[in-house]
Amino acid sequence: MKHSPLQLVRYLVTDVACTADPQFDPQKEIVGAMEQFSIESKASPFENPKNDPAHPWSVELTVSQKVKEGQNIPYEFRIALVGVFACRNEAPVDERETRFVRVNGSSMLYGIAREHIRALTAAGPWGAIILPTMSFYDNKELPKKEEAPAQKAE
Repeated sequence: MKHSPLQLVRYLVTDVACTADPQFDPQKEIVGAMEQFSIESKASPFENPKNDPAHPWSVELTVSQKVKEGQNIPYEFRIALVGVFACRNEAPVDERETRFVRVNGSSMLYGIAREHIRALTAAGPWGAIILPTMSFYDNKELPKKEEAPAQKAE
């Protein structure tokens, strides 16, 4: 086992709310919960001090659920987190590192968000909910690095 090249240095919960619906009927089916569930994520590099071999990053993650009126869903919630990460890679920041930080940093923060929502709802009248596991990986191709032109033989 070894340390990940991406280290979570610190995270902040910048917004959190959870409201139990007093009209929720646990005997009725929950319909449409996933349609109102949304996740937003953004990764941004910080200015890198010259003596730091790691690239500092910020990842922002917002997880929310907006319930439509009359919908039978036990809770409405939102949580926003900001994570400060260090990516230990000697190479300059490029598309691959941006993708690596966004996918892995968002995944780490999402795990934290899931636990906060579970803990908040566990104290509510309808019991704990556990958010679904999500993947932040997208399979789209990254641009290939250009190869250096061949040297002419003299």
